Amino acid sequence: MTTIRRASDSDANTLQTIYQKCLVEATWQQRAAEAISSFADVTHGETVWVAVDVRDHVLAVLAVQEGDAYIHHLYVDPQAQAQGLGRALLQHLQTYLAFPWRLKCVAQNHAALKFYRHLGWHESEQGHGEDGVYYLLEHTGPL
Repeated sequence: MTTIRRASDSDANTLQTIYQKCLVEATWQQRAAEAISSFADVTHGETVWVAVDVRDHVLAVLAVQEGDAYIHHLYVDPQAQAQGLGRALLQHLQTYLAFPWRLKCVAQNHAALKFYRHLGWHESEQGHGEDGVYYLLEHTGPL
């Protein structure tokens, strides 16, 4: 059984591990591992939610900029992927944050794009960032 809760200070090391693992293992990511910022730094001022197992081990993380309804980060531990954790985090978020939501997804991140499209997200813009071409996706809800 998965539970969604706000991240706590005691989760910091696990959040960093999941974030770094996901970026290091990403085939679309163009930065060297040592160039990856700390999760705490890139999510400063954001609301962070986690999906945990029955032993309260963090398996997935979602960071959102509430004022803009912008999902800045969504990562699932590579060993826990394809278990519905990303979807569970987003479903929980809709009880907390009004639509429309936005996020950026790197065009080469094919698995993430497939995931978001399956949940009804649509592309509203295209741009270029440090990891290459990205799409600005929007969801008007509900999931």
